[in-house]
Amino acid sequence: MKAFDRVLSTFGFLLLAFRADAHDPSMAHHEWYNRQEMSSAAQLRLGVPWKSCCDNGDVFKTRFRVGDDRSDQWQYLKDGQWRTVPPDIIKEEDTPDHLPVLFINKSTGDELCFFVPKGGL
Repeated sequence: MKAFDRVLSTFGFLLLAFRADAHDPSMAHHEWYNRQEMSSAAQLRLGVPWKSCCDNGDVFKTRFRVGDDRSDQWQYLKDGQWRTVPPDIIKEEDTPDHLPVLFINKSTGDELCFFVPKGGL
């Protein structure tokens, strides 16, 4: 039982560490995350008046891949299913860590901004 408690405590700590996000000013690259804005096309499609990717969304940590047909279509894994990244949220700008970054709306689950990885997958 003691070993189980240790595993549970360690898992809880890792979960808390994982949940620390771009909204925390002590996190690396906090300012970059807070500066990111949605495209006007995505704002129009979603019917939202705000622009910020970060204020109404969080970075969604997951796996990414290029579409099965090898097109420029990006996909991400959510709830065990591969979902297509809407083309109007894709940004060809680099990220601080040169990794893909996806912002998802905290309340609706809508994709807000996706930054293509410059170093590839």
